[in-house]
Amino acid sequence: MKPVLELRATPPEGRAPGAWVVASGKGGVGKSLLSTLLAVESARRGRATLLFDGAQNQGNLHVLLDRRPARGLSAVWHGEAEPAELLIPLRDRLWLLPAPPGEHLPHSLGPLERARLHYWLSALYQRFDRVIVDGGPGLEGALRAATIGASGMAVVAVPEPAALSDAYALVKLAHLGAPHLPVGLVVNRVESEGEAEAVHERLELATRKFLRRELPLLGAVPEEGALRLAARTPGRLLERAPESVEHAVRTIVDRFESLAPAEAAA
Repeated sequence: MKPVLELRATPPEGRAPGAWVVASGKGGVGKSLLSTLLAVESARRGRATLLFDGAQNQGNLHVLLDRRPARGLSAVWHGEAEPAELLIPLRDRLWLLPAPPGEHLPHSLGPLERARLHYWLSALYQRFDRVIVDGGPGLEGALRAATIGASGMAVVAVPEPAALSDAYALVKLAHLGAPHLPVGLVVNRVESEGEAEAVHERLELATRKFLRRELPLLGAVPEEGALRLAARTPGRLLERAPESVEHAVRTIVDRFESLAPAEAAA
């Protein structure tokens, strides 16, 4: 595998790469799992892909993927390392930028300081063809990621009333903070295609009525026991997922590329 520093320094034809933010209004909806699957699919398509943990000192993608970071975000914050020195190769054409907890990064960082740190890290975007950002827990991290270099956002929801309410809140805040950012919906853990369509219909009804905007359905990921088991085994998600899940992820990537082409990156 070539070192990441040998990747192109600037995007072809002066274009920025597509940075997709995967976010949710609440935890426990499978956002990190979906981020990983999207990144794996992107790398399979031959794109140099960065999986970016946007949790800032609370991240667990490195645990999910069975990798041990040598350095953390505090090294960048204190000027002791460049962002590229944090990158961890995962597989061919796929790298992870981790955000491990427990390091010496002040927990008292305010929103502006956290935005500044994210901005420094986002300089890595130019080295990749595709960036998948796990928006981190809560609304603040998702909105920070959405307003710094993003070309689109996938809001992840599950078929539960609380999850739908939180998903709408995220879409509303993203609309206010980045009104031109393309936003689509992914429904996770569905039992049927009709269940996904019902969730989409309810959320889009609200976005049309109150925000005057469409909310495209990017796709739905089925409830799969094999996928839950894979998520419990560190590193297993880098291997093949169940066929039904892989098919769903391919659909999401196709629709996301149509929704948020690289040329539209902010």
